[in-house]
Amino acid sequence: MREGRSHGRARWIGALALLSGCGLGNPDLVFSGDVGADVPFVDVPVDVPVDAGMDVPTDVPVDVPVDVPADVRVDVPMDVPVDVPVDVPGDVPVDVPMDVPMDVPVDIPVDVPVDIPIDVPVDIPVDVPVDIPVDVPVDVPVDVPVDVPVDVPPVCPTGQTRCGTTCFDLATDVNHCGACDTACSFPNAVAGCAARACVIASCNPGRGNCDGTASNGCETDTSTSNAHCGACGTSCGTDRLCSAGACRLPRDCRELHTLNPALPSGEYMVDLDGAGAGAATTVRCDMTTDGGGWTLVFDSGTSNFNQAGVPWTRADVAAALVTPGLATTTLVAFRDASFALLPSLFRVSFAIPAGWRTAAPLAVSNVDVPVMVSFDGGGPLLRTLRHGYAGFLDNCAGAWGVGGNFGRFCITPSPAPFYAAFGVGAADRCVTSDVSWNGLGTVGECGASRRFTLYIR
Repeated sequence: MREGRSHGRARWIGALALLSGCGLGNPDLVFSGDVGADVPFVDVPVDVPVDAGMDVPTDVPVDVPVDVPADVRVDVPMDVPVDVPVDVPGDVPVDVPMDVPMDVPVDIPVDVPVDIPIDVPVDIPVDVPVDIPVDVPVDVPVDVPVDVPVDVPPVCPTGQTRCGTTCFDLATDVNHCGACDTACSFPNAVAGCAARACVIASCNPGRGNCDGTASNGCETDTSTSNAHCGACGTSCGTDRLCSAGACRLPRDCRELHTLNPALPSGEYMVDLDGAGAGAATTVRCDMTTDGGGWTLVFDSGTSNFNQAGVPWTRADVAAALVTPGLATTTLVAFRDASFALLPSLFRVSFAIPAGWRTAAPLAVSNVDVPVMVSFDGGGPLLRTLRHGYAGFLDNCAGAWGVGGNFGRFCITPSPAPFYAAFGVGAADRCVTSDVSWNGLGTVGECGASRRFTLYIR
């Protein structure tokens, strides 16, 4: 057996010598002594087994000297570090050498980060969090869709601004004027938005912005304003009033007095049917007594009536105001030629009796009516009004008599005006209700300077 090994060695030595002579061996490798002498240390790669016998792998890197006889035992101390060549590629799989002892440390190439987990691809940047999906941008939250970030508002067209989820033109939008959620609104008007400011687009029907101030909207009622009738700046003057947006004459002295309280008593043009087709007419007005605004409806004047039924002297006024109930109060007084009150005699006022709406008070037969009377503007007192044509005794307190059409208008008990004898040919009398109808003689006769009058309001 030994002899066989000796012959084998001899053959290897001869082969090596032959290779050396041909220049194919390593000239620096020198053997000394016999075959069993110590062999110099050889740097063996990590994947070369410690025992350099016949079972040495043939995949030794090309830069490792291969001129060591395969059957020469190379005694490498186990405690000698095994140097891994520096030029070993970093991407050599760890599990390639199958025969490297498990206790031999494997040096990881210097250029490979040592803190990268083995299961993380080497080409992922170290500063990228391992748990972020590779296809998600680093600066995008993991739970936000990549294509539409939550906090990015929709893009509005040029000239518009996003208010909530909708785009608006803040220069013209009435609900977002100048700023989001700034709505325009004005009293009695339609609001608009122009150049980012709220404006009055138009006024409601019958209204006008006559003071030019937007904050109070369309403040003027142009249907009734005398200074702005139908439109701002259209005045009706001092003798007409605005009705339904048009200037017209007042229908009575009360409307005229309301229109212009400074007007004195006298004659004025009125339109008794208001906006109706009736023609205008002239009436006499008392603008001062007991608040003013009284319209004359009966005047004894210079007449000496001698008839059973005396009508209104201004039947047109009575038909327009008394009959429909537009007038509610009457003023009874004696007046002089200029229609001024006679200061020495009382005046009275009371509510117009219902019967007057169908017939004039001097055109009916003997009527007694309870009334609440105000004397010279004082507090009302309950009294009896007696009016119409019929016979009676001398004064107002006497009951109506039988036969005759003498006629009377008086209030008892009181010193109110007493108008009598209008139903007969005798001179009409203008005296007081507390005396006999003829107690004053000719002094108490009616005439131009002592006339019995009825005004209404």
